[in-house]
Amino acid sequence: NGLTYGGYSDWRLPNRFELESLLDLSNQSPPLPSGHPFEPVQQHNYWSSSTTAFSDLNAWYVYLSDGIVSYKYKTDTCYVWPVRAGQ
Repeated sequence: NGLTYGGYSDWRLPNRFELESLLDLSNQSPPLPSGHPFEPVQQHNYWSSSTTAFSDLNAWYVYLSDGIVSYKYKTDTCYVWPVRAGQ
């Protein structure tokens, strides 16, 4: 919340399914489609905005080395991949 970048202030974190939709598991390191426009992509964990159903203390993340989707405590450190909430 509160990110202003590129002259826009309507950034948000993608939910778990939006983040997973970027994956192409036939590729690794990162598991993204060939020719993707995203640079630089770190081969680490990226937060989603999705809290787990079983605990408000955990949120889902995607590991952009191999595409694993899992969860961890919200107090842990992960990268973020903000998306624009606007048009």
